[in-house]
Amino acid sequence: MDSLDKRLSETVAARLCHDLVSPLSTLTALMPQSADAAAQALLCETAEVMRRRLHLFCLLFGAMEETSWQELPALLRGSPAAHRVRFGFGGIPVALNARTARLLAGAALLGAEALPRGGEVSVTATEADGFTLLPAGRGAAWPEAALRLAAGGDVGAALEEGPRRILSPWVFLLARAAGRPLNFALPGGSGIPALVVSAPG
Repeated sequence: MDSLDKRLSETVAARLCHDLVSPLSTLTALMPQSADAAAQALLCETAEVMRRRLHLFCLLFGAMEETSWQELPALLRGSPAAHRVRFGFGGIPVALNARTARLLAGAALLGAEALPRGGEVSVTATEADGFTLLPAGRGAAWPEAALRLAAGGDVGAALEEGPRRILSPWVFLLARAAGRPLNFALPGGSGIPALVVSAPG
């Protein structure tokens, strides 16, 4: 395993642990109180959060799965940002291969990172077999690492920012593997730029 692969695997593992420890801690804390009706309800709710998050992370970081355009919104309810960010899907419904489904899930989560105060990430399929992702909300701003990578920045340098910033290099590596260039473009010439996922090739 080369140095970049090693750093990538370590950073992904750290990010997974970070995002899964919160619901696990809630489950552990509630177990002794499980006879209480309110605790039981919270246990069920937290277990469902964990199920959704694991399913999403399986697509994003695990084995690639065939996932339809219609299934992605439900999968993204497993996002750690789901309590403050909505995901809207529009345009022409398209057939997704496993690589594209994984890339779109990652790009949507990257859009959620652009919304620290909440909002909505709009994912639109275009006729040219491409996609645009546009975050909308107060204080919306793409991560600096994503902007640098779109301008040709180094993935290894982006990994140095640690597990909390893993999505930017991860999404750009997924795009490279899928043969789909990523860039930013201003819709209508103003506001936060949209992330454009180009057609393969």
